Amino acid sequence: MTGDDPYGAVVTWLRRPGGPGPLAGVRVGVKDLIAVAGAPRLCGAPGIADPSPQPRDAACVARLVAAGAALVATTATHQFAYGIVTPQTRNPRAPDRIAGGSSGGSAAALAAGLVDGALGTDTGGSVRIPAACCGVVGLKPTYGRIPVDGVQPLAPSLDTVGPLARDVATTARLFAVLLDAPVVPRLPSPLRVGVPAQLTDSRVDEDVRSVWHAVLDDLAAAGAVVATVDLPTLPRAPTANGRILAAEALAVHGDAYTADPAGFAADVGARLAAAHDLDPAAVDAARVTAARLGDELRAAFARVDVLVVPTLPCRVPPVGVDPIVVDGVEEAVVRAMTRGTNAWNLTGVPAGSVPAGHDGGGAPVGVQVVGAPDAEATVLGVMGLVERLRGGPQPPIADAGQSAGTPSTTAK
Repeated sequence: MTGDDPYGAVVTWLRRPGGPGPLAGVRVGVKDLIAVAGAPRLCGAPGIADPSPQPRDAACVARLVAAGAALVATTATHQFAYGIVTPQTRNPRAPDRIAGGSSGGSAAALAAGLVDGALGTDTGGSVRIPAACCGVVGLKPTYGRIPVDGVQPLAPSLDTVGPLARDVATTARLFAVLLDAPVVPRLPSPLRVGVPAQLTDSRVDEDVRSVWHAVLDDLAAAGAVVATVDLPTLPRAPTANGRILAAEALAVHGDAYTADPAGFAADVGARLAAAHDLDPAAVDAARVTAARLGDELRAAFARVDVLVVPTLPCRVPPVGVDPIVVDGVEEAVVRAMTRGTNAWNLTGVPAGSVPAGHDGGGAPVGVQVVGAPDAEATVLGVMGLVERLRGGPQPPIADAGQSAGTPSTTAK
């Protein structure tokens, strides 16, 4: 780490000045899974990934550049995006807690004030989880709306590129550029908010439950109609998403793992090794689960505009602790932290995390707004309302560097 980045958020400093356009003056970090011309794309896996400079920008990066954004850094990822910790990165808002992953570097760089916006990827929660951990905003768009050309795949039927920022307004600006279409955040009147019945008695840390219920109360006080919706298949979604992800990740990385298992991080290697034993019938059943949950969501969104749920069921875990205790029960970190996010990858619907409070130790707590397919404008509108009702966006950490300074690794 350099003096400019005490959090291990940056992989390579970039010097790509911005220009005129809707993102003029916005400094952007790009997850080190996404191609940036002239910079290596190491995917959190130096020694495995090709270290050669990328010949061209990924399509999503090219859109940001064309809109005037300045590229200042590539940002750290959990190896090949197959994890939710980003162990090389510290959380600027809670240094004893994890930054989350796999887009942990993007979220940490935002919290530290090193960038104004960032790109991440989300296959099971990898934009929203670090956003919640680091007290920033993250949006997973509807599957397929943002091009993934130039992005290292993990599970192609689930992978999504998404923007992060410190506030909802900047997130919406980034999303509009990525979509290459106007996006005006929309707030229905009256707003109809759904709460899945299956989450009412689910295991959630009391600090998280308190913040979530406070958000629902604030929305009701602001005129929203809050109603329970029934999603019977929801409890099976995390397992189903995990099985599809594992099967597709093995197809992408299996040969490289077989050739050099020692080159993979222990947790990533263990997941790939376990995927070898996955029954194809279980993967087929997972896809049936996805279709059923999709049908249930369509029925729910005929009654409500959005769902509002916790991003994480747990407090942000301490560094190096696994398993953790969630509402009195021991649970593996990866299982706990993806319980609230996997379902929306499985069904491809848009979902965004917005800071909503803090736990008893001062670490951020986020809530998630989930919408119907292609309804990002409504998701962003409700996220903006939550942001206003809960005191506004969190500023960057005061002692973090505010510019790239003199980087130790630079790509032009």
